[in-house]
Order: sequence, then structure tokens, then C-alpha cells
Amino acid sequence: MAKRGSSKPSPGASDRGSPAKIGLDDSVRVLILAGPESHLRAERLASLRQAVESRRGEVDVLHFDGASASPADVLDEARSLGLMQQYKIIVVDEAEEFLKRGDNRRSMERYAEHPADDVTLVLRSAAWHAGKLDKLVEAVGLVLRCDSPEPPEAVNFCIDRGRQYGCAIEPAAAHLLVERIGTSLGRLDSELARLSLMVEDGAPIAPDLVRGQIPLSREEKAWELQDALVTGNATAAMTKLIELMTVSRHDPVPLFWSIADLSRKIYAAGRLLKEGQHERSIVGRLRIFGSATGATMNAARRVPSPLAARLTVESLRAAHRARQGLGSPERAVEIMALRFVSAVAPR
Repeated sequence: MAKRGSSKPSPGASDRGSPAKIGLDDSVRVLILAGPESHLRAERLASLRQAVESRRGEVDVLHFDGASASPADVLDEARSLGLMQQYKIIVVDEAEEFLKRGDNRRSMERYAEHPADDVTLVLRSAAWHAGKLDKLVEAVGLVLRCDSPEPPEAVNFCIDRGRQYGCAIEPAAAHLLVERIGTSLGRLDSELARLSLMVEDGAPIAPDLVRGQIPLSREEKAWELQDALVTGNATAAMTKLIELMTVSRHDPVPLFWSIADLSRKIYAAGRLLKEGQHERSIVGRLRIFGSATGATMNAARRVPSPLAARLTVESLRAAHRARQGLGSPERAVEIMALRFVSAVAPR
């Protein structure tokens, strides 16, 4: 049975996915919202609803659970006329599961060939396998991917979203938030809403607030070593390494992985720079972000590619030996860190 939802757009919906940007309006007969980013799927549905309301007035929004609904349930609702001739937005959630059952996919394909007027059918799903249905939908509507953004896009999202909560976020704080939370827009939005309540009127969200309210997990702290290593400062690198191993009691294996990951990024960035690619493109492609971005790119210009590749391989081999209990992992990671620092230190 369909569930009717409010016709009002969700509060705080951003202009990401606005009708002006992706063409969502009452001309869209069928809309596919596919991808793991649930926040983006919700915002695009809200944008569609808002655009239709601006042209048609009140809209009837109905939701079907794709795991249990039948094609007859959905299509009967799409083709039936309301008493007030009201525009309908019919949403099928978990649409991939819905399409897997029986002849459901073929039923949706036939509907897309001859969709009803005054109705937008929305198929929403985290997982999605493209096929004939997508091509049919493109003729009468839109197929929109809802994937998590790259880190630079996520940082811009934080900055824009902070304004909507009436609180600016400093760019450095936005970078730090993405580092610690990741690029899930839902999680970022939730944390921004919480952080905005912790600052005084007119004050921005600063990096110190993010550090205090969103501490790194034990695993994530291992990656703090990268910021110290890439400076090429042996004292800073060893101080951070000793802090992680003696104070935080870190297993050396994730520290080897951290060194290997940084070496890999330097190797890849160096190769891409030689190919003439723009630095900003490289940073996004390799997911290099945070306070050490500039130092990492400088190291990529200095360190020969064969040396960066060798550091990556040796770090992974050292991690493998540590997992097998061979030698002293603590001593091995100290040596590996010093070799890395020696390689990236400015001459």
C-alpha cells in the first residue's frame, strides 16, 4: 500500500540537484535516482517536488516499498485519476530489488514507453544495473547518478551548507571535516548541523572546533603520520611516530600502510605531473587533501618515480613481515620512516 508524504520540500535542501541545474520539473515522466548517496537522492526528490509545486500547485506524493510492492500497485496508482485531478509523484524505493522480481522490469519498460500524464514515476535505489529501461527513461525523463562526491566537491558542499545553517565554516575546517568524516553528504550535513549550534552568532566554525568535536578513530590516527612524514623533517616525523606507538599504543602494521599509501600517492602524482596534468586534477583524482596537500605535491616534484615506487614496495613488504612476527616491527617502522623522510626532504 502506498504511503503519502508531505508535499513540502525538506528543510535546508541545498541547491545541489536544483531544477535549474539538472532540469527537474513536471516534464519529467520517469526519473531514476541511482547511487549510494541517500542524502543526494532525497535532495533531488525534494527539488523535483518543489519545481512541480511551483507550476502545478499542490502535489500528491506517494511512496511504495520496492521490496514488497507489485507492478499492479504502482501502475494502477500512476494511471488512476484523483478526484481533484492532482499531480502525482510516485516513488518506488529499493527499486533495484523491485525490478529483480518476476516480470517487474518488463512492466516498467512498457510503462516508460507510454507513461501517464500528470505523473512523475521515481525509481530510487542505492544499487542499480543499467539496461534497456535506462534508455527508455532517457526519452521521457532523467537518469541521475547519486554517488558520493570527490573530496574537493565535499569541501565545497560543507562551505555552502554551513551558510544555510546560518554559520560560515572556514575552508580549513571544511577540509578537516571531510578528512575525518569522509565524503558522505548525509554524515557531513548532520555534523554541520550539530557544529553550527556550538558557535556564537556571527562566529565561524573553526578547525579547532572540528578537532575537538570529531576526534580521529584509532585507525585514522595512523594516517596522521603522513602529515609529519611529507614535511621531510626527521624530528617531526619521529616525534609523531613515537607518540603513536608509545602513547596511543598503535600496532606498527597500519603505520607501514600509511607510509606505503603516501609513497604511492607521491609516485602517481609525479607521473601525472610529467604527463602535463593540472595539479588540481591530480589532487582530486588521487584523493590528496588536507593540510599536507601542498607538501605532498612538492614531494611529487622532487622525488624520482623509481624511488617513490621502491618506498611503496618496501613499506608493504615490511608490513607483511610484521604481520608474520618477523623481527622487531617497531624498529622496522622507525627505519622505514627515516628512509622516507630522507627521500622527500628538500635538498
